[in-house]
Amino acid sequence: MIKFDTFYVQCPRCKSWMEGHLLISSMVNQSILYSDGKILNDGYITENQKMVVCPACNHWSWIEKYEEPFISKTKPNESYYTWNSWRFYGAHFGSNEGRLALVNHYRSFLEKSDYTKDQEIYFRRLMWWAYNDLVRNKYQTNIERYTSKEMSFNVWRKNRKKILNGLELFKEHHADFLDNLNALVNLLKDRYTPDDEEYESTNLDIIEMYRQLGDFENARRLLDETKRRTYFISRIEEKVEEKDELVFLVTG
Repeated sequence: MIKFDTFYVQCPRCKSWMEGHLLISSMVNQSILYSDGKILNDGYITENQKMVVCPACNHWSWIEKYEEPFISKTKPNESYYTWNSWRFYGAHFGSNEGRLALVNHYRSFLEKSDYTKDQEIYFRRLMWWAYNDLVRNKYQTNIERYTSKEMSFNVWRKNRKKILNGLELFKEHHADFLDNLNALVNLLKDRYTPDDEEYESTNLDIIEMYRQLGDFENARRLLDETKRRTYFISRIEEKVEEKDELVFLVTG
């Protein structure tokens, strides 16, 4: 059973209240990991939304950590906006159109706001994920998803139609996808050094980014320099050898 920890955040400009929920990881039944690092717990993204846009006045607030004084666990006496009215900026992230709407939100933040290097990495990573969401479940188009009785034929056919539409949209926006991913690679290479705690995991991210950029030579070079071997790394190696550029399901 999915359980959430409820919190409330107040807009610093118009003082409107917004209700939010944090997924309690200890209650998660199923966790899914994709090659781009996106994790879904029981279908919910594990990352907390750091940029909050007030539904009342459109004010942007950056919340680095979901703790007091930025949030409150006490329910306000006045009315408040529900989580779905501001989560993912109101975009319907389950649809292809909603995923592109998310991309446009992240692009707006990058074009109009002042941000640090870490904040730019955050927005560009989320833009990467949103683009990948268009093709993330490509494996579900396989007829075996129906013949194995995982889903009915009508559900499989409906999902397949949406996924194929996502593939077309991904191709249409591929140049922008590549521009964002190239910028993200350069940011990460500048941001982290071998002395940083996050260097090893960041290096794996860069390998995956090179693969999705179609730069299999650099992906192979960094893989050869990586001493550690895990199931995750072996799967990326397989995709590099196959010259497969798309995001893929690792576990789940």
